[in-house]
Amino acid sequence: MILCLVFIAVAVTAVIVMWRGLSGGKCEDKNSECRYDIDALKKTDTNLLIRTGVCFIKPSISNLKALAVDCSDNIYVGGNTGIEILDSAGIRISGFAISEPVHCLSVSPYGDILAGLKDHIEVYGRDGTRKAVWKSPDFKTELTSISASSTFVFAADYVNRIVWRYSPGGELLGRVGDKDNAQRKTGFVVPSAFFDVSVANDGSLWAASPGQHRLEHFSPDGGFISYWGKAGLDAKSFCGCCNPSNFALMPDGSFVTSEKHIVRVKVYDPEGRFKGIISGQEEWSKGAVGLDLAVDSRGRILVLDPQAGTVRLYSKM
Repeated sequence: MILCLVFIAVAVTAVIVMWRGLSGGKCEDKNSECRYDIDALKKTDTNLLIRTGVCFIKPSISNLKALAVDCSDNIYVGGNTGIEILDSAGIRISGFAISEPVHCLSVSPYGDILAGLKDHIEVYGRDGTRKAVWKSPDFKTELTSISASSTFVFAADYVNRIVWRYSPGGELLGRVGDKDNAQRKTGFVVPSAFFDVSVANDGSLWAASPGQHRLEHFSPDGGFISYWGKAGLDAKSFCGCCNPSNFALMPDGSFVTSEKHIVRVKVYDPEGRFKGIISGQEEWSKGAVGLDLAVDSRGRILVLDPQAGTVRLYSKM
């Protein structure tokens, strides 16, 4: 089922609030308690909104956890009971059951469906045939994101705070993000089970370090290149203890990010400069979390809403 409407957020300009460091900062006045006005932060400045149309897609499976698109703009969702495939308009094509909950999804350039279960990856064809089961890389592994290129598959493991690098056939080739570079002394900082990765058009890897409020860039073989992002209360920054919770790359190299607690979906240019807000807190339920993201070849932004059991599809107007 799919419902489309024009998305125009009704909000007021955010007020100026006090902040004393969301990343462990201390009060200058030790006799006072640091506070900031959460309610004010939830009000979206309408001047920052990117005008879009939005469609609401209702998959048939429950407990949605994962979202992906393929090169033909077909939509894939995963949940506790299996995987469902829908066309670019949100109409169901097929679906199949899986024995374990699906935590993350990716579709390889070869058309294979890569399903991240708790501690390992399984590979499926579109007809539901299981083609391979990859060995878990570590006994503590908990996967939260997968992204595939024609040469590598990257899987984010939030317990080990590492990204595993595989061959397309499932051979474990190494780790990305270890504490081995002077520019990355802490490695990934991942306070909770939100740790996202995405492969760029050139084969390089972007990975979130949500505890540092930034996105980090790596070469295809795992070498650190750069990062962007910072903590703050303004719209262009990432608020809270650990954001962005999810992100995706657009065809032109721009970034789409989602945040939890104060729910926002935002767009940044390929250099990480803030462009605007797609959707603010006013459009989401109070407890909205787990807003997985995907972008299709037309630049349409798909956002998973697990609480409502829907996928939102945003298109520029």
